[in-house]
Amino acid sequence: MIPRIACAVPVCLLLSTSSALAEDVVDFAAKFIGRPYVWGAEGPNSFDCSGLMQYVHKEFGIDLPRRAVDQSRAGDPAGRRLQRGDLLFFANDSRKSLVTHVGVYEGRGMMIDASKRHGRVRRDNLDEPFWEDRFMFARRVSDMAIGEPRETRDDEETRDSPRRTGDRRRATVRIIERIAGELFKIPARTGRSR
Repeated sequence: MIPRIACAVPVCLLLSTSSALAEDVVDFAAKFIGRPYVWGAEGPNSFDCSGLMQYVHKEFGIDLPRRAVDQSRAGDPAGRRLQRGDLLFFANDSRKSLVTHVGVYEGRGMMIDASKRHGRVRRDNLDEPFWEDRFMFARRVSDMAIGEPRETRDDEETRDSPRRTGDRRRATVRIIERIAGELFKIPARTGRSR
């Protein structure tokens, strides 16, 4: 019985890593709320919409293209039910012929984006007529980097850090194995009888 439980615990935790990645991206994006919007800025002191998305995803090993229109081709279509971490794409023209804005879905009808209109990174309600009229589609990119480590330069100090996706997953597995080992440790027999 104990070996079955010991195997089930790490498997359950590993299956949840994909959604954990999306939550980390959203939470990381939320840390920049209030930073100024500057066209062409890539962070961390200021951002434009696609610069923010590229910056926060890169932190978790997902390499997005720089421009919103190119980001709109990354990942897979999200479908009708949005999930936390989906990228949301918008157009300024009424025909919706060209992607001009991107944000990340936080959940409960809210997104985090670098808003040119408001001049800063902020939370926006997708139910506002402004966003409803301009919404085009959503893409899901949170699974793009599973097993693919973030590329780093050889001289980068964080080269061996667990920030790279593959390394983070291996580190997570090692931690889970240690926890499971401690939880289900069988006491050693000393050979003495009392």
